[in-house]
Amino acid sequence: MMSVQRLKSKMNYKKPSGSLAALGALLCLACSNSAFAGPIDDAKRFFRAGDYANSSRLFYQVMNSSSGDTKAQAEFGLAQSLKGAGFPYGASYFYGRLVQQGSRNDLFRPALEALSDINARIPLGRANIAGLFQAKLDPLAIPPAAQGFYFYHKGLESFDSNPTNPSNLIRARADFDRVPSNSPYFSLAQFYLGIIYSVVKNPESAIDAFKRSQARATNDNIKQLATMNLARAHYERKEYRAAFDNYSKIPRDSDLWLQTLLEGGWGFFMIQRHNNTLGNLHTITSPFFQNRFYPESYILSAITYLRLCRYENAKDSLKRFQDRYRTKFSDLNQLLKTYNQKYSDFYDVVTRYRNTKVLREFTAAVDIVDSVSRSEGFKEGQLVVRGLDREKGLLRTRGARFDGLAEVLKKVYEDLRVATAERTGQQVFDQSVQLFRYLQDLSNQTRLINLELLGGITDSIRTEYQGEPIGADKTEWGEGMRPLNIKEQLEYWPFEGEYWEDELGAYVYNIDSKCGGSVNKGKAK
Repeated sequence: MMSVQRLKSKMNYKKPSGSLAALGALLCLACSNSAFAGPIDDAKRFFRAGDYANSSRLFYQVMNSSSGDTKAQAEFGLAQSLKGAGFPYGASYFYGRLVQQGSRNDLFRPALEALSDINARIPLGRANIAGLFQAKLDPLAIPPAAQGFYFYHKGLESFDSNPTNPSNLIRARADFDRVPSNSPYFSLAQFYLGIIYSVVKNPESAIDAFKRSQARATNDNIKQLATMNLARAHYERKEYRAAFDNYSKIPRDSDLWLQTLLEGGWGFFMIQRHNNTLGNLHTITSPFFQNRFYPESYILSAITYLRLCRYENAKDSLKRFQDRYRTKFSDLNQLLKTYNQKYSDFYDVVTRYRNTKVLREFTAAVDIVDSVSRSEGFKEGQLVVRGLDREKGLLRTRGARFDGLAEVLKKVYEDLRVATAERTGQQVFDQSVQLFRYLQDLSNQTRLINLELLGGITDSIRTEYQGEPIGADKTEWGEGMRPLNIKEQLEYWPFEGEYWEDELGAYVYNIDSKCGGSVNKGKAK
């Protein structure tokens, strides 16, 4: 049997690239095996006429009754037809099977390019894409149009398998470095390179990578994540002004906004701007965010008051932490025990909460469930599941025209939905466990601080949380995390229990130190 490439060579045919290569592969289907010329010719006619249901049906029949090149060509034609019919997840399954056969397959390149194109329009999901890396492929065989898609996700697989393992980080870095600068995945790859450089304590390279990610991002979420991590990298270098500048770029409607206020609060704490720290925390603990998970805000509040020698205020902050979170430990523990190893079920729990904002069981755990429901991984998983459900619904109305293919697609959707829910559920479950342990650590800290307070050993506490000496910052800091414009006229009033939504993020306290000398004076909003 003569391969497509050899046949083209004998015809002095110049090999096309990209979408032309895919079209050429489809139009040469009849060249592979004359025994199937009739059905394939019919399938091609339906495809050219835009009757993708009938072309899908015929290509499927040829695929099941042939072998070798003919089978591969029919499978590619089936994938093309399903894509045209509005079934991209169904198409991705058959494209993926061709890719997994390896780069020696004549249709490897156009199939991988087609997967890259689909993923640029809708997320295929990590559970779907992971199968591509089961085959050992020569990196040089990856077509240029698919290099960003392939190497980014390959790097992500290595990174996520164990980000603390040096060998995994080395493999991930090598793949992220292969993502071309003109690829839409470049900003994502640079973001993860920044994370890797941060893990290996190379802050200069981390800052450069985050800046490239920030500059090239076309997606608001990616741009905000890069900006947030750029702020963190500057914070680690004690470049607090640069950190504040980046934190202040996160918009109020972002899921990251409250985190920027908390981290910015730590920055103000380090430069001894305690009234700005307390102002940031005032927003985080307001009634507007009663279901948001920021227990560390009470710890930062307590140690800020300790610096100011305001011990009763510090005790009150610790008490507020205990009052809010003491009752949550039992529900959190039971939630994690109930859904341990039941990741698909846990995915359903988080999905119901995300859709309704109501947690039906273990209700005291709502903070953590809310937190993981806002993660990018969970949001992507939801999009994939919704896309699969949409195609299943479409199949119910058009399935009769697909004949036996309809049952195959139904099985594909069910399997992929289970795999996506399982993988996404495990991801958010692991995040929940980490948050639970984080809460336990904070609880232990409050007990230790309370013991020190009760014992009257306050000087040692203030010394512990004093931070490393830094140069005096003469900047006047006003609302939020931007330097105060000295020409700006500000109006101040005492806080009397009311919260104004348009003032969130702009509170500044006005309290003095009781340590014998003023540590930080300011105004209160």
